Amino acid sequence: MTVLIIDKIRLVVTSTILFSLLLVNIASAQIDYYELIDTSVLHDAKFRLLEKVNTDSLEFSPVFYDGGLVYVSSWTNPKKKIKSKRKGNFYKLKMLIFDDNGNVDTIEDFADDLKIKNHKGPCAFTQDGNKMFLSRNKKGTIKIKDKEKDINPMGIYIYKYQNGYWLSEGELPVNSYGYKVFHPSWDEKTNRLFFASDMPGGYGGTDLYSIKYIDGKWLELKNLGRGINSEANEAFPFIYKSKYLFFASNRKGGKGGFDLYLSIQIDDEFDFPVNLGPRFNSRSDDFGLILSDDAYFGFFTSNRPGGIGKDDIYKFISDKSIFRIFNNYYTLKIVNSKNGKPVENARITFSKYKLVPTESPRIEKIKGVEKEIIYTIDPRSLVESKPVFSDNKGEYFLRLKDRSYILKVKKDGYLPYSGLLKTIDGNKLIEVKLIPEILDTFQFSFLDSDSKERIENVNIKLEGGLENNIKYKKDKYYVVLLRGQKISLEVNKDDYIPKKIEIEYGLTPSKFDILLEQKPKYVKYLPVEKGEVMVLKDILYDYNSAKLSAKAKRELDKLVNHLNKYPELIIELSSHTDCRGKKSYNLKLSERRSANAKKYLVNKGISANRIIAKGYGETKPKNRCVDGVKCSEKEHAINRRTEVKVVEK
Repeated sequence: MTVLIIDKIRLVVTSTILFSLLLVNIASAQIDYYELIDTSVLHDAKFRLLEKVNTDSLEFSPVFYDGGLVYVSSWTNPKKKIKSKRKGNFYKLKMLIFDDNGNVDTIEDFADDLKIKNHKGPCAFTQDGNKMFLSRNKKGTIKIKDKEKDINPMGIYIYKYQNGYWLSEGELPVNSYGYKVFHPSWDEKTNRLFFASDMPGGYGGTDLYSIKYIDGKWLELKNLGRGINSEANEAFPFIYKSKYLFFASNRKGGKGGFDLYLSIQIDDEFDFPVNLGPRFNSRSDDFGLILSDDAYFGFFTSNRPGGIGKDDIYKFISDKSIFRIFNNYYTLKIVNSKNGKPVENARITFSKYKLVPTESPRIEKIKGVEKEIIYTIDPRSLVESKPVFSDNKGEYFLRLKDRSYILKVKKDGYLPYSGLLKTIDGNKLIEVKLIPEILDTFQFSFLDSDSKERIENVNIKLEGGLENNIKYKKDKYYVVLLRGQKISLEVNKDDYIPKKIEIEYGLTPSKFDILLEQKPKYVKYLPVEKGEVMVLKDILYDYNSAKLSAKAKRELDKLVNHLNKYPELIIELSSHTDCRGKKSYNLKLSERRSANAKKYLVNKGISANRIIAKGYGETKPKNRCVDGVKCSEKEHAINRRTEVKVVEK
């Protein structure tokens, strides 16, 4: 038994850490320490008393410092004559230094320059070793009506190491004359100090708390909750890698007095603790456990039989890491499939499922191997969990009863993931690679359909008013598409025919040009300048006919005379149809019409090289009459036309 508080108000701390056994919320069964401690390694681990350290009195609560250990040791001051049960027995700090072989080399008093008349209890240090959090009495005892009474039996005080001395930097703001505050453990990563206290508002005798150091102030005082704290006493916390909390408790269900327990932090809350089992916990008191960074060795305190004194420090060591998470404990890591970077705040759900025989077994190829499918997932068995979210490392620590779960992960900007929870024996990391939805950038330019020269300052409208998604740089346009996305562009440019363009991921090339055709320069006379266009009014066709009428021939005769007058002209003779009928048929029909017109001109003596015959079908209507629009016969007739355009002069 270790008495840390003087006189009548005493905290009895036996050699146990952490909490008692509770129920697993998913598995509905007790968590056993076998799930957290590698028992095959632990079986071979060596437990031994720390040589040269333990005396016939009390040595307890070691903490790592400067390559050695600082621990609490009791001593008797014969000059002290305090009328109390502890007589002249006081607690001080000592430091042991190891030699190159890991054995105890020297032991010396620690921080002896602190002229503290009363107890120095368990302490903790920052990572650089320049700041110490020390459990100690503030003023000792006072007499009230000839009776001794404690004033603030214990508090946590802060010291800074400077120029070879430990200088006071004050105390925790939660220190009080009315209750005890002690057993500090510092977490460098989160700037949070863990400690024990019997302050009002707790769940039992002494509870575990934490408080955070933010911008020079101690804030966010937090009781670690009913899962950690019981109706009994919890003490001696040790926070390991910002996630695992070792502590001592004398709650019901332990092996003896105080037992050592372990709890894991999940979503800023510590989960149900587990008892560390018979190697660590005896029928006596076991407490004050600390663990090396690689978990190959550590120290704890016990007053179990076979020791030297009342409380002794033990060392445990193994050839392998003793502490590890396995069985139904996993770390789920969400990463970007392209660059491997973690994806934080991803939405994660789990669905329990059952397999049932399939009604019709079938053969399927799975990764190139034919397998018979005889079981399928019963959809009625699927019950989705409440969502959880990955942290800033893309991780989520999970505990599952078994592996019969469907895992779903969602995150904006990524394709949803759904698959069976897959684990590899011995590997506690489950990695899920999310495929970014933004997969490709398309580059395009606008060219004149005749000259093939680049066109600038084109007006582009994108569906939904998302024009900002299109970037312009060095005569090129860029748009980023999501997987499976298709967008439509409306393109407008002065003196060019408006055009609609569709860009679709997987179908459209990543680089392409868009040809824009200049608007026809319609004239009322036979054209003589390049680009001028005239509709040969009387070259009209009956529906579904390519035959030239008498009127059409007379109109073409005028064109023969015009071409003879201007022998340098090269023309395009284009034929167009209305929108009725199939597009493919209309295209062929227009080609036959323009070919017949060209043939007539050639028969009249015009060189075939001066005439380009083209059929456009229904692709270039002159009015509103397109597929799906009701029009009169007169309106349809306007689109059945032949045009002459000067292309060279």
